[in-house]
Amino acid sequence: MKQSLMTGAIVFVAVMLAQIAAPFVLPLIHGEQPTALSVDGDVDPALLGPALYTPLDPPLLANFVDETGATRFLQLGVQAMAREQKVIDAIQVHAPALRNAFLLLITNQSYEDIVTREGKEELREAMLAEARATLKRNTGLDGIEAIYFTSFVIQ
Repeated sequence: MKQSLMTGAIVFVAVMLAQIAAPFVLPLIHGEQPTALSVDGDVDPALLGPALYTPLDPPLLANFVDETGATRFLQLGVQAMAREQKVIDAIQVHAPALRNAFLLLITNQSYEDIVTREGKEELREAMLAEARATLKRNTGLDGIEAIYFTSFVIQ
């Protein structure tokens, strides 16, 4: 009886330790990189690689009509951020496709929306989603972490 209880206790402890260790050991077994998210969902900066930036030059230039019927122009400087050089290289190679997607997105915006801070943030988020989809479609790569406006001129 004593031996059965000891065996049961050892099996219980082994199963509990396996449950605790599994999230850390399985990625190592499968060759995956450790995640940058900590247990509580926050980003662990120690596990992130350095930020790499690439501009989409020249700046984007688009026109649209405001509520009064006047033609407005937007000149937008954009940089993409990733943490892997292969993603930066893919962004540079596929810059024409990204620029096209961005221009189509920008020309569908209303002047009233993009002059507000909230509108600019929504445009930036939409451009990020468009950049990710375009890069995924053209290369199969994920990894664009952010899109930043480096200049924003409306006339």
